[in-house]
Amino acid sequence: MWRELLSDPQVLRAYVVAKAGMLLLAGGATLVLARFVGPRVWYGYLAFVALMVLLTAVMLVLGLLARAGSRGESAAGVDLLPTDCSNEGSSEASSAGDIPGLGEMTEVVVPIEDAIDLHSFAPREIPDVVTEYLAAAHERGLQEVRLIHGRGIGVQRERVRSVLSSHPLVLEYSDAPVDRGGWGATVVRLRS
Repeated sequence: MWRELLSDPQVLRAYVVAKAGMLLLAGGATLVLARFVGPRVWYGYLAFVALMVLLTAVMLVLGLLARAGSRGESAAGVDLLPTDCSNEGSSEASSAGDIPGLGEMTEVVVPIEDAIDLHSFAPREIPDVVTEYLAAAHERGLQEVRLIHGRGIGVQRERVRSVLSSHPLVLEYSDAPVDRGGWGATVVRLRS
């Protein structure tokens, strides 16, 4: 994506214009600030200008390299694309369709353990995740599971417990022991 953006001359021009605008705004702010603080403020502005010029130069060089790369040649004019791309006589796979597993969607099986950390799920996903996890844990024969929702201010805890209070597989639930997460986790006993 960046390569395509940097290879577009209009994008590079917009980048340079934006940097110039930032320098003008910073210069105006420094001018006002220099009246109150003193002339030493200009040293900071000069450091800022140097940094912006350096970043702009790097982006321009990357843009030139990207433009050269999109044409198949390096900045020095050397051809980067091979002239013969055929795989004739080769035992290697010629496309992603020939490689097992690539180009196909495969289902990832996550093992059901006696605990699940809910931190990696979005808050709106929590009720569905808890419901599915409890069903899978029950199917696996687990009698007790631990739902790690974190301490925080209790929003996730209440969301988890609202699912548990009406779930048919749940016998009881409570805060986890201190050594297993305390009030940052909920231990759930499941029906046989």
